[in-house]
Amino acid sequence: MKLTLDARYLRERPSGIGAYVAAVLRRLPPRWPGALSLWRHPQAPSWVTDDPRWSSAVVRAPANGPGTLCWPSALAPLDDTDVFHAPFNILGRGIGCATVVTVHDLMWLHSPALCEGLKLSTPFQWAFYRDGIVRALDEATRVVAISQATADDIVKHFPKCGPRLRVITHGVESVWAPPADPAGVHARVAGIVGFSAPYFVMVGQNAPYKNQAAVVRAFAALPRRLGLRLVLLQRLQTGGALPKLAKSLGIEDRVVWQSALSDDDTRSLVQSALALVQFSRAEGFGMPVIEAMAAGTPVIVSAIAVFAEITAGAALVAADEAALTRAMAELAGSPRLADELSARGLARAADFSWERSADLHAEVYAEAASSPRARRHA
Repeated sequence: MKLTLDARYLRERPSGIGAYVAAVLRRLPPRWPGALSLWRHPQAPSWVTDDPRWSSAVVRAPANGPGTLCWPSALAPLDDTDVFHAPFNILGRGIGCATVVTVHDLMWLHSPALCEGLKLSTPFQWAFYRDGIVRALDEATRVVAISQATADDIVKHFPKCGPRLRVITHGVESVWAPPADPAGVHARVAGIVGFSAPYFVMVGQNAPYKNQAAVVRAFAALPRRLGLRLVLLQRLQTGGALPKLAKSLGIEDRVVWQSALSDDDTRSLVQSALALVQFSRAEGFGMPVIEAMAAGTPVIVSAIAVFAEITAGAALVAADEAALTRAMAELAGSPRLADELSARGLARAADFSWERSADLHAEVYAEAASSPRARRHA
């Protein structure tokens, strides 16, 4: 029995989907009794390229390109594959074996402008993702949703997908934990950001659905006398809109922009923050939220279903910008509240395990392998 996993999101540039694929892939071999093959990006990490436990094929075509959608079987051989896993929302045409597709969210179907903003290419991107996502929900042997909120959205709009749908939430790596030396971490962060004042941190690219401009405006409404800062960690810089906004609000001296930090520096930045703020309009899951809670850092989130699901009362929830300003002020002024949120967050984060996620993925692969569409090889 052979499983082929499209691992092209594992590359030199970090991403949420790449982290998900890496976490499952590292844990999968003991759980999958058959052969394992990968489609890998030319710039995949060395551990993907050199690991003797699986075979691999370099696929130079972009993961979200026309080849993936229109002729995936031409990208790399699938003749001896029983189950093919596409872990990034879309399913291409003409795959002749059983398929598993991970659907993170339906944003491209509901609100394409939230994904990357409105531009000339948006209608073409919408058509691309609509084709791939709808095919996945209509045809995949099994569909994995990364949260119950995503699963509920899928069933609401694609009820026939329900019997093939499985919810497998993400986990959190063990390195995300409270710092053993808080003072040392704080000093390290001060060297990174250039100050030692208390700060809020926001993680993620400035895509419209992340709603980062609202966080900047809410932060600007805090009294300057509190001496607070805001740090934005953006893996991908997306123009100067936010710096211009901060300047127009007169807070450019209190907002710090960071990019391309190492994993260790990123973790230190989150560990030492007053709170992580994630005020998204939509999400499929929200890895920074779980990671912050596992690090003992309080979290402030927007009032969307997936955050209610994954935080389960362990975060402050803000319904609008005014409420977000109040939540930041309340947390900054109450060490007791910060300690309570830290404890609740640690307890909640313990419920998310990559080991359990890998177990459930292996079960889904086995289900797909036993379906009539799976090839049988002598």
